[in-house]
Amino acid sequence: MLFCTAPLPDTHDPERVQARLVSKLPSQGMKWRFFPIAGLLALWLVVWPAWAVLDEALSLAFEAAVPYVEQGFEVREDSWSGEIPSGEPKLVRHQLFRGNEYWFWLGTSFENCEVLVEIFDSEGTSVGLESFFKGQTAGVRVLPQKTGTYYLRVTVTSKESEPVLDWALVYGYR
Repeated sequence: MLFCTAPLPDTHDPERVQARLVSKLPSQGMKWRFFPIAGLLALWLVVWPAWAVLDEALSLAFEAAVPYVEQGFEVREDSWSGEIPSGEPKLVRHQLFRGNEYWFWLGTSFENCEVLVEIFDSEGTSVGLESFFKGQTAGVRVLPQKTGTYYLRVTVTSKESEPVLDWALVYGYR
């Protein structure tokens, strides 16, 4: 059997290895270290405003839940969010369990809007027992008669001419 071996670099001499690494820093090392940082900075500048807006919508939805938490509702960390064309409904599918009472809260960061959240069973029948609309938030309460898949219809409509709006939906149960 024939083995070809190449001489290994002399890495056991720490001074030689360190000198070789330092000699590469000013010419090549700095250039390659700058590109990932610049790329991340550019990505952050583009993406950050969208996250900030969605975070504000999510924050408003959680704020709408506060009075209900005081009534014993436990708010889940699960949430849905995104952008939606003004006035166009968005369906969110969710599994609900008989015997629990649920509240769903919707928020948007846009001020001059109408927000609406409705809930339907798998046959398309509205099952919301109570709802509210206040400023940038809305909510709907449901007490499912059977365990199954339910559909939430989220609608955010701008009273101004905003073409696309953000939304966030959270829920709680007891």
